[in-house]
Amino acid sequence: MVPYPATLDVPHELVEHVAWLLYEHRRARNTRWRKLRCFDQALLTLVHLRKNETFAQLGAGFAISQATAWRYVDEALEVLASWAPGLHEALTGLGEGDHVIVDGTLIPTDRVRADQPYC
Repeated sequence: MVPYPATLDVPHELVEHVAWLLYEHRRARNTRWRKLRCFDQALLTLVHLRKNETFAQLGAGFAISQATAWRYVDEALEVLASWAPGLHEALTGLGEGDHVIVDGTLIPTDRVRADQPYC
């Protein structure tokens, strides 16, 4: 597999913000050294989220193993999820006339129960 350079269509400040959250997480857990710096781990995670690249591609691009790429992305997603507000907290600040869009993805499957496909 050959690594390749690519651009990511997110602001540099976003990568820095995610890197800062990862830095605080590592400091709170008192973790040892890592193969990637916090900025590179944030970039790895955002590349995975924006470009939907496989962990093998990510590992090759960042010179780490596929398993390490998976662990780094998983850790960063946990940090981002813990930072995000819950549903109740997000709905509390709404004012009169504000709208909320709850989005979900329906994934068609080929399983049929009682002739009713479910997604």
